[in-house]
Amino acid sequence: MRDELQKSLRERYPLIFGAAPAHRDPFKVLSPFQVWGFECGDGWFDLLDALALNLQYATKSTGAPQVVAAQVKEKFGCLRFYTDLADARQRAMIELAETMSGRICEECGNRGALMSTNGWLMTCCPAHAAGGEE
Repeated sequence: MRDELQKSLRERYPLIFGAAPAHRDPFKVLSPFQVWGFECGDGWFDLLDALALNLQYATKSTGAPQVVAAQVKEKFGCLRFYTDLADARQRAMIELAETMSGRICEECGNRGALMSTNGWLMTCCPAHAAGGEE
């Protein structure tokens, strides 16, 4: 995901995504998210934005645990959002977003489908499946 999109999510939801570390302390153990950030394409930005909005609302309105992203990435063509703390309702939100990612092109955000391309699973629209641009 482009840096400006990552920055936008971090600014909108600092309790979930936090700030990118300015420097690496060799004695501090960082989560994969703190090291690598968002390991997915720009097309899932809106999906992650909606997920974070709903997760944060659940924390503020119901006293649900504060979700903190441990890792956000693409795996087997779909979104994976790992966290240490989440209640059943928040886990359901995360599972829904992960499922929806299998219908949204990871590159552009258009309607897509899970496909096997060159031995790799990816969710993409017809244009990106053919190697084209938006």
